[in-house]
Amino acid sequence: MSIADRGTEAMMSNYPPRPLTIVRGEGCWLWDDAGTRYLDLVAGIAVVTLGHGHPEPIAALAAQSAVLDHVSNLYWTEPAIALAERLHGLSGFEQAFFCNSGAEANEAAIKLARRHGTETGGADKHELVCLEGAFHGRTLGALQATWAQPKKIPFEPLPAGFRHVSRNDIEALRAAVGPQTAGVLIEPIQGEGGVHVIDEAFLQEARTLCDQHNALLLFDEVQTGIGRTGAWFAFQRTGVRPDAVVLAKGLASGMPIGALLSKRLATGFQPGDHGTTFGGSPPIAAAALATIGVVERDDLIGNATRIGDYLATALGALAGVADVRGAGLLIAVELASGDAAGAAAALREQGVIVNAVSETALRLCPPLVITQEQAELAVAALDVVLAARG
Repeated sequence: MSIADRGTEAMMSNYPPRPLTIVRGEGCWLWDDAGTRYLDLVAGIAVVTLGHGHPEPIAALAAQSAVLDHVSNLYWTEPAIALAERLHGLSGFEQAFFCNSGAEANEAAIKLARRHGTETGGADKHELVCLEGAFHGRTLGALQATWAQPKKIPFEPLPAGFRHVSRNDIEALRAAVGPQTAGVLIEPIQGEGGVHVIDEAFLQEARTLCDQHNALLLFDEVQTGIGRTGAWFAFQRTGVRPDAVVLAKGLASGMPIGALLSKRLATGFQPGDHGTTFGGSPPIAAAALATIGVVERDDLIGNATRIGDYLATALGALAGVADVRGAGLLIAVELASGDAAGAAAALREQGVIVNAVSETALRLCPPLVITQEQAELAVAALDVVLAARG
């Protein structure tokens, strides 16, 4: 019985059919159970920052596990505090909450905004303003902040108090934000929504409106954080500073972690307001610290900029490409002929893994260690695929 057959029997059927069984990874390469090698331009959906099997976060995880593995948040531990301090130094924020995933970190951000809102404006100040096209996770609160209606319908009724406005529509934003608003939650670049960059003018207006109505401006940087866009955080590429930022995916290069960073709030969480058993686990925090260290030492933010610029230019020049958008190594390739899923399947036959982020666009979010040669292989493979499609 194959691994795929066993999985079909043993696992819940909440994912679409999976085209490959992956058994090994090294750097930007993956191997399936038939021994075929693939160039990985998905990186576990922007997770494997340092590539597969990088020795430093693995060694940090193992070394810390041998000393102290898990004691919960009943006690202080050095790795979690050191990670919080490191992130504050990179971001300029002052307080951190660690959890296990992007959805959980977004739940924390939603609760933080509501805690601040009801503390400063009473029970009516609880609404969250979000964007059409947004994706913030699949837990009930994060799902309601998410835009895609088909993902919501099976689980209704969902929590009330969420509004959505069109991305980059400043007038719609002004109409939605008011005294009832506790927070505005925005992905600076919408990842799952198709890699759409939010205009700086829109972000600035969100900042102004939040200041005017004493609401929190929250940036979801689950996909964009830790160097992916050519800066430690995507907000640093703009002139707009949020009150809090949500991280996950790339923070520990494959290890499960989420984080909420915020400025110091007198109306923030109080003891007992929120918690998690595994958040800030010493081995995971050690892996995250090692990941940050490698990103800094090896100038992977610079690499994200250089290779990202090359990919944007080279891919945009291909016949059959209508548009390339994104920043750094978070890129969408809009296909003139559509059928992104078919193009992704054809690329897989060429030994390159991407994912169809919409019906018409491919998403590329490779490990930040991708080389120029590997990027050129990816461009050549897409050229072949598009030429075959005519």
